[in-house]
Amino acid sequence: MQHTHRALVIEDDDDIRRLLEMVLTQAGFGVDAVSTGNEGVAAAASGDYALISVDVGLPDINGLEVVRRVRPHFTGKIVMVSARSSVGDQASGHGAGADLYLTKPFRPRELKQKFVDLMSPAEAG
Repeated sequence: MQHTHRALVIEDDDDIRRLLEMVLTQAGFGVDAVSTGNEGVAAAASGDYALISVDVGLPDINGLEVVRRVRPHFTGKIVMVSARSSVGDQASGHGAGADLYLTKPFRPRELKQKFVDLMSPAEAG
């Protein structure tokens, strides 16, 4: 039996948001998407998501702040996606509560596999 998990994409760049939606859909997720951090925090609180993808550079509040607000009541996986690739940036993402920190640019096929791999342990139980 195949389960379709739900994912939330929080990304302000239209092209990247559509790409993430496509990749997540191909990975078997039902996808909702928003373009601001505040919309993302509200959607995360009202939705039943297995995975949330958060851009670091959002127009209203920083993606790290989104993760800090969402993580206390969210038990699913959080993936930060950013062009910021320093070790310090990645450490900040993990420190805020992200399970995975991915840097742009990325290859869609590799990104899809990372999403699948991230969710695999949840499927084993």
